[in-house]
Amino acid sequence: MRADGPDGHGLWLGDTRFLSEYHLLIDGHEPEPVDVQVEAGWVVLELAAGTLRVRRERYVDMGLHERITITNSGPRKAVADVELVYGADFAAMLAIRGIVPLPLPPPAARAETIRGIELRDSNGSSRVTKVILRPPGNHHRLELGPGETFELAVDVLTDASLEVPSFEVGLNRIRQVYSQWSAECATYETDNPALNELLRQSRDDMRMLCDRYPTGIYPTGGLPWYAVPFGRDAQFTSMFALPMNPLVARGALRYQAAHQGKQVDLDTEEQPGKILHEVRTGDLVDRGLWPGILYGTVDATPLYICALANALDWTADTGLFDELWPAAEAALEWCATYGDPDQDGYVEYSGGRARNQGWKDSDDALTHVDGTPAPLPAAICEVQGYLYQALLAMARKRPELKAAAADLRRKFNRDFWMARERFIAQGLDGSKRQVEALTSNPGHCLWTGILPPARARAIASRLVSPEFFTGWGIRTLSSRAVNYDPCSYHDGSVWPHDCAIAAAGLRRYGLAREAELIARSVLEAGMAFPDRRMPELWCGSDRAPGEMPDDYRNSCSPQNWGAGSTFSLVTTLLGLEADATRGRLRIAPIETPLWRRVEVTGLHFAGHRIDFAVDGTKVKVGRLPKGIRVETA
Repeated sequence: MRADGPDGHGLWLGDTRFLSEYHLLIDGHEPEPVDVQVEAGWVVLELAAGTLRVRRERYVDMGLHERITITNSGPRKAVADVELVYGADFAAMLAIRGIVPLPLPPPAARAETIRGIELRDSNGSSRVTKVILRPPGNHHRLELGPGETFELAVDVLTDASLEVPSFEVGLNRIRQVYSQWSAECATYETDNPALNELLRQSRDDMRMLCDRYPTGIYPTGGLPWYAVPFGRDAQFTSMFALPMNPLVARGALRYQAAHQGKQVDLDTEEQPGKILHEVRTGDLVDRGLWPGILYGTVDATPLYICALANALDWTADTGLFDELWPAAEAALEWCATYGDPDQDGYVEYSGGRARNQGWKDSDDALTHVDGTPAPLPAAICEVQGYLYQALLAMARKRPELKAAAADLRRKFNRDFWMARERFIAQGLDGSKRQVEALTSNPGHCLWTGILPPARARAIASRLVSPEFFTGWGIRTLSSRAVNYDPCSYHDGSVWPHDCAIAAAGLRRYGLAREAELIARSVLEAGMAFPDRRMPELWCGSDRAPGEMPDDYRNSCSPQNWGAGSTFSLVTTLLGLEADATRGRLRIAPIETPLWRRVEVTGLHFAGHRIDFAVDGTKVKVGRLPKGIRVETA
């Protein structure tokens, strides 16, 4: 662990780094890595220093906990000096990332204690990192005979008042947490071992990235930069996971309702009814340099309504729907007022702390075809699709909104359709001029159903053509664009969540071949990464035989909507459609080289757990609860 590493190395609590340096030295040098084993919630590192073999077992739970076992594997006595080196700087996450320019804080003040050391914030705050060593001491002189071992337990705590159990007791608790999570989740078992590993890793990554609040569990963003609550990320993650574990959606929806905007605040970009973008804590928030809750996003508010409706479709939880209906009404009111200041019927943004406020929120993510930034305010295409779906969702209780949805659909297809390109414009700029960039954004419009079938087919054909399709998924920007860069953040890279949304949209329009191609390519990318872990994104380079996807240097891994997209893609391939309030579940699998047989155990539907097996396109359903009907194609 190094403070100057490019990847945000450290032990973090919220947005504060409580441990920035951590080294195990044997005779003044770090042991050489040999192997790594990752299990649910913990990791084992195997290292070597001459004839000494080092095993480091580690987990994180209210701090970092490690058991270090050093064994002499040689035929003769081994003598060595072992030293543990620690450092803390209590740096802020946004300062490390360069978003808020601040000088690096001074190293923490160090004090020896009976049980270890304490590292105190030199800037005068009450923050302290407590290191407990068993046996005590940072230095140990080892004299080990052949086969003899030395064991050292290290606990690094962010709360000095905590008492820690033995390493084994704490590790067993972590194992139980993940075992319980596994039992609560639906299980997907295929005849493809690599895919099974990806599915298990994705399930465990989702648990790793969930925090618990009074409103329930919440799916945070990703490591290392985004392990905090986000708006749209949580909405898509929870929708992706509904058949697997609807607790994620319940917790996310309640949390966002509890923190929904109540007033106008130009600094935080809060407005009545608006759904949050991100939540931050720590020194920058305490000093007033960054908002605790930032509302600078244009899509989370209509997406909130979509997520609530999707939750009802899968769970039949009318109690949750009624409980959160006032939040949904406030969100829709925001869309009609603050979200549409010129009253042209489109939700738009004018920028704020981030210039662009859709999911593609980098500064260069919305440009005209010549590469120049599109003037703001901007109405981006996918947000109008979310609004369309939100209006239809709200029409369940307010039937008059069906007409508003139909009017939006008509206007959208008039104003956003580019007849020459036979594609949807990325948006309308501040002059109501089409942003004619060819992007992946229209894939989201497929998911919302805002397009007529003929136009959906035209978009599908383009998305699977070489200018978009890499073999590992869909590029965010056409390879023909002047500003195309396969290793940029939003101008040519591939994001699994983006592809999962497009694949679900293709399936919605009956375009099974295209949906299967995209779903398979993204799942194959996830399987190709060495740890079978679906990252945030990868570069949009063309797939080459024998090579894995081109890794994006600063991608978060694990990342929650990346992990969640795995389950959305499987849902698309299985053809799952839910209408839980009527007790109807459709299973319509399409053939794919990814598997021949799939067994699904404990799928969540209408408050029940459903078992079924798929062999090719044939479906065999287990015993069904009363009132549940399964349709197969």
